[in-house]
Amino acid sequence: MSILSMDFGTSSIKFSILDENCKILKTAKEPYSIHVYNNDWVELDDKALFRAMIKGIRSFGDELKKIDLIVFDNFSPSMVFMDEAGDPVYPIITHLDKRAKQQTKIILERMGKERFQAITGIQPFTGGASITTAMWIKENQSDVFNKTFRLGHLNTLIYKKLTGLWYSDHVNASMTGMYETLTCKGWSAEITETFGIPENILPQVIQPGSIAGKLTAETATLCSLTEGIPVAIGTNDAASAQVGAGNTQEGEILNISGSSEMVSVLTAETRVDDRYYLRCSATPGLWQIYATTAGGFAIDWFRKEFYRDMGDRDFFDREFKRVVDNYVEKKNVEFTPYISGDRQSLEPKKASFNGITLESTREDFLAAILLGIHEPIRQTIEICEGFVPLRKKIKLTGGMIDDAFLRLKQSLFPSYQFEIIPDCPVIGSARLALAALREKTTGDRQ
Repeated sequence: MSILSMDFGTSSIKFSILDENCKILKTAKEPYSIHVYNNDWVELDDKALFRAMIKGIRSFGDELKKIDLIVFDNFSPSMVFMDEAGDPVYPIITHLDKRAKQQTKIILERMGKERFQAITGIQPFTGGASITTAMWIKENQSDVFNKTFRLGHLNTLIYKKLTGLWYSDHVNASMTGMYETLTCKGWSAEITETFGIPENILPQVIQPGSIAGKLTAETATLCSLTEGIPVAIGTNDAASAQVGAGNTQEGEILNISGSSEMVSVLTAETRVDDRYYLRCSATPGLWQIYATTAGGFAIDWFRKEFYRDMGDRDFFDREFKRVVDNYVEKKNVEFTPYISGDRQSLEPKKASFNGITLESTREDFLAAILLGIHEPIRQTIEICEGFVPLRKKIKLTGGMIDDAFLRLKQSLFPSYQFEIIPDCPVIGSARLALAALREKTTGDRQ
């Protein structure tokens, strides 16, 4: 079997062809750019995304004739408003978008934090619960909302384009702020009715990796693929990465280091807390305790602004390692890591440096960033230690991982072992779909 797996990130799509054992045989990557307006409106053009998808798939050439299964994962929240044909009537609104602050206040006033959290597992954070985005569009762009036939995250848009069918999965649903996350019973009528989001515009929710449809003739032609290939519904990238890392048991931990620094802890207990998100996981019977902050975004910003005299390779191969080994322990400067805001706060936050003196150097600032972006990770693991039977190994994945970054993490979490597992999202998507195929085959035989 040959599997095409796609990882839709905030700035690019990573493509892989895998065999039936989930071994990666070939890879490709296609970038695109997010667009920032009005300081905190952060959008992605769907046409640019699909151009990148088509180009990346077609780059595999003759290998595409062998593809037997298509799988994917996606970043989220990533709210999309779609017409009946599945075409967006507004650009994709990303998790970095902060326009819906007033809608957070409306939710708290009408329903209250405790009730909302008891249903959804999260607070109505702007950028973290996409109901706020849906409400903003309804209140400020009524023409867009009135044209909307389906409302969903990026996985619903992609699945519609690939198969012609409307679906989402439990994990993405749990990130909308409209789903009964603690019970996984479906969309919350209490929330949708209270805030005027018609439930009939929300997609049907199925288990991550489920194969509900096949590749359409139109998309097959555009991508040089074969019509009728089975397509699995995609899930959130962190949930897929957990499966790709082999994490399917309570207490297992995944740390993703890429454009954001993320931690996901699997738990069987649905305990809510203001300091993290409680989300569904891709493994039935388990949830994710999840926290995130700026990672590579913060480092790239600092590199571009304060290391203009140094090329990318010199910065990451030489300077980055030198700072980790010689400046991190000194802690001369502190950094609060909210350079892209805080998706776990009801109040707007910004990044800042503290402890600056006339002797502070750019190395001190970079060291402070490296420490600061790990603080939410440290706090979340510390909280989990109080009620989750944690395994003493943290799985690592993501584009930022190298020997120097690993040494940094080992110094920050000395009681844990670390294991680097590359390409977790694309592998996890394949494993989920293969499990669904096996289950379907067994069911058909019975």
